[in-house]
Amino acid sequence: MSRPQKPDPGETVIPGSDYIMALAFIVIQDKIRAAMELWSHLKGFTYSPKSDTVFDVEYLHEALALFRELVRGGRHFRADRPIYLVAVTHHTGIEIDDTLRDGYEAITKFSNQPLIGYWKDPDGRSYLDAVVVAQFINEEGAIREGKKHGQEFILKIRPDGTYDHIQTD
Repeated sequence: MSRPQKPDPGETVIPGSDYIMALAFIVIQDKIRAAMELWSHLKGFTYSPKSDTVFDVEYLHEALALFRELVRGGRHFRADRPIYLVAVTHHTGIEIDDTLRDGYEAITKFSNQPLIGYWKDPDGRSYLDAVVVAQFINEEGAIREGKKHGQEFILKIRPDGTYDHIQTD
């Protein structure tokens, strides 16, 4: 398990160029545990099972690397539009349990890029969620998707690696 290298800013991003199927949850369970052991001291992170990489979007180069990985891995993404990360499980806690598995497996039915997201709220409670990556024509579509899954915030990452936490209320 690693953290991403700084991407080359001039490198061309070709959507779908690294497309492969999602990994089964049974294959990644131990990797999620390892990510939690190594990186739970962070305020939050996104774990990509396919690349076995932990991304902390607080660092511009890591947000940019995550954006590029996701665009290259998705056939229907565009390199000139932001991506949105939406937790689908609303999982209160950090257990690797049936709720997390069910959320991850639900995402694999329509996406080859399910992610695992870890974050702490302002009160210090920790959460571990299955996360879907999507692009929308506008931010309102992303907000509707976040609300659909009971999320207060979703993560928006722009093509330049800058990000926002978008409130759904």
